[in-house]
Amino acid sequence: TGLEVGLDPAEISRKSAESFLEQLCRHGFFHCDPHPGNVSVEKLPSGEAGLIFYDFGMMDEFGPVERKGLVDFFFALYYDADAKDVCDALERLGMLRKGVDRISVEKVGQDFIDRFQATLKSGDQWEADLPAEERKKLNRQRRKELGEEFLSLNAESPFIFPPTWTFVLKAFFTLDGIGKTLDPKYDLTRLTAPYLKELLDLKDGNAFRTTLMRVLKRAGWRPIDINMAVTQPRRVAKIEGVVTRMERGEFKPRVRAMEVERMIDRNKLVQSNIFNAVLSCLFLNTAASLTSLGTNMVGVKPVAKSFFAAAIVFGLRVPYGVFVKLRKLDEYNERFGVASK
Repeated sequence: TGLEVGLDPAEISRKSAESFLEQLCRHGFFHCDPHPGNVSVEKLPSGEAGLIFYDFGMMDEFGPVERKGLVDFFFALYYDADAKDVCDALERLGMLRKGVDRISVEKVGQDFIDRFQATLKSGDQWEADLPAEERKKLNRQRRKELGEEFLSLNAESPFIFPPTWTFVLKAFFTLDGIGKTLDPKYDLTRLTAPYLKELLDLKDGNAFRTTLMRVLKRAGWRPIDINMAVTQPRRVAKIEGVVTRMERGEFKPRVRAMEVERMIDRNKLVQSNIFNAVLSCLFLNTAASLTSLGTNMVGVKPVAKSFFAAAIVFGLRVPYGVFVKLRKLDEYNERFGVASK
């Protein structure tokens, strides 16, 4: 082993992390499974530790698009605190499906960003570190404020997790475990910082340009801001044209009402229960009528029995729909602080 030949465990842990970061951030082609069975150590002629990688069956790419998307995400989250830019970055990273209700996603995202920024500035406890009772209280308050948006997100499932990110996180967790085993002072965050600084060049071409663009954004002097000022009269004229056409009835705006959608979902269950109850009564009356005719007619008894059986089946579906399906829907909506009635 490396220790038997006189190698420093701290150096091995550092080089393990740096080799992976080199692959991921600089070359964009990385080993997805760097566990101890796939990595060995040798002593180089210089006396330093050298790493040998095996088993290249699990390799993946982390290209410029993914790296730029990651940088844009961190900038939007940490520096700009802009939910729209965060969602744009997640969409480029393949983590947010296209065509979803961005209004709900951005509203929930902005709430998270505001709380995240407030905690950073105040230095208070993170929400995960709070007592369980206080966390429940905060969750209830958040559901009351953002219940509609949470329901929309649950219905659409806008977030996905690409396989590449699974491999990246798996490798990071593996290396973090190896590093802390070899060196109690191991700090993956500190080792990652220089590589993340290099990725800043992907934001706008170089770090200076990124800084300049951020200053210009706050001052309102970016090229896009100047373009908006120059083209503003045309934009106003276009809006006026659209409003005029709406007044003439040429446009029909479409509005999504979440409350109406919930009422429709509940009414569907209610109507289904009514339909089952009506069918059950119909089959029961038919069976009773056939039974009253007596047994003189051929085939009356088996037909009557089949109608009785159908009446029982549809009759049992009524309490199931009322006490299970309908109650489940009401409880689901109540968890998000909204009413379905």
